[in-house]
Amino acid sequence: MVEPSQAATVEVRGDRLRTPVLAGLGGKVAEAVTLVLLATVVPRVLGPADYGGFAVALTVVMIGALAMTVGGATLLARYVPAAVPGERAALARALSLRLGRNRAMVLAALAAVATVLAVWNPERFPPLPTALVVIALALNVATTLALQADLGLGRAWGWSARYPVQNAVLVAAVLVLYATAGPTGAVAAIVVAAAAGFVLAVAAVGPLLVGRVAAVPLPAGAGRFAVMQATGGALTQLAQRGGVVVVALVAGDAVETGFAALALGVALAAVYAVVQLFTVSLPMLAQRPDDGAEPALRWLAGWVLLAVVPSAVATAAVLDTAVPLVFGAAYTGAVTAFGPALAIVVLAPLHALAIQAAALRMRPEVSLYAGLAGAAVFAGASAWVVPVAGAVGASCAALAATGTSALVAIRMLPGAIGGRIAFTSFGGALSVVALSALAQGALS
Repeated sequence: MVEPSQAATVEVRGDRLRTPVLAGLGGKVAEAVTLVLLATVVPRVLGPADYGGFAVALTVVMIGALAMTVGGATLLARYVPAAVPGERAALARALSLRLGRNRAMVLAALAAVATVLAVWNPERFPPLPTALVVIALALNVATTLALQADLGLGRAWGWSARYPVQNAVLVAAVLVLYATAGPTGAVAAIVVAAAAGFVLAVAAVGPLLVGRVAAVPLPAGAGRFAVMQATGGALTQLAQRGGVVVVALVAGDAVETGFAALALGVALAAVYAVVQLFTVSLPMLAQRPDDGAEPALRWLAGWVLLAVVPSAVATAAVLDTAVPLVFGAAYTGAVTAFGPALAIVVLAPLHALAIQAAALRMRPEVSLYAGLAGAAVFAGASAWVVPVAGAVGASCAALAATGTSALVAIRMLPGAIGGRIAFTSFGGALSVVALSALAQGALS
């Protein structure tokens, strides 16, 4: 991905990105350890049926929290570092309060809807688990908003430590609460983990929350930027995570829902590990957006692809053995869903590069239009394939949406991606899908 003639600039790019990338890598290494436990121990303890119900609750919380906060990190990471140094803390707080007020109204509306559903159909929406989901959602939203402000000020460690802490607490809480309270206890564990993340966020940004800073006006265009980024990001989250909910609603099979949750959950953990490397790099690049920022992002994407593509291809070749070995024989039926899900991971560096390049160019409409296109493809594909293919259909719909979003972003950002990165990304994704299909066909 990196030509020899670029050696001089690569060193500069590496120096410029070293601190945030190391913070992101450190957090993701710690998170990977907890994710291994979350993806192996929890499914084994709960079994496919109860894991499916737990995964639906967790997915609703994650989709809701991400949908209400996505784009905020990009907003603060783009605008705060570009402000005068003495005004950055004030601007971070002003933007966060603006986002928080809007999200509080949405949370209140969702709580009212949840109450109506629990009263109307308590069998399908049990009051206690429904209330726990709403509480976990509120805590996650508050945590993300606080840590976005911290990230905008150039402090990446709190942002990077958040999910390792939450995942570790979630695994421990599931083991304890499921043994004592069954499936409802497993849902309660999501609240316990969210509370742990909230405590971390308060500790990280406490001085910003209580300290005195002068009021500053919001930058021109920040509101438009925030709305477009948030809407595009929410649509992307819907397309990537919504397959689990679609399987639960359309297929009505708890076991198949568990298969979809496992395949997409493992893949998206890797996707967000990649995305975080780009997110924590944006504040540094936004301070001087015209000074080699886009080449630095392409450099980062190239090196990430060098790690992701061979790893995904190698994994695709052994899915039939690896899935039952790692997750248990009860999840053998999830093997076919893993191939398309792995291909989403291969496209992650391209997608992250496009989103950050759009932010640097102040083109939030790229995120919006790419998200709209991806969501439309996801809706059509899931309606077509999920009823007949279940979990594998959900993975295929998510992959189709991710590929569509990437193509729209490439079209709207001429010169930002680079032909070599685009070719490697799509070629790698197709190779993973083909290899996994061939391996499973040869063994069936």
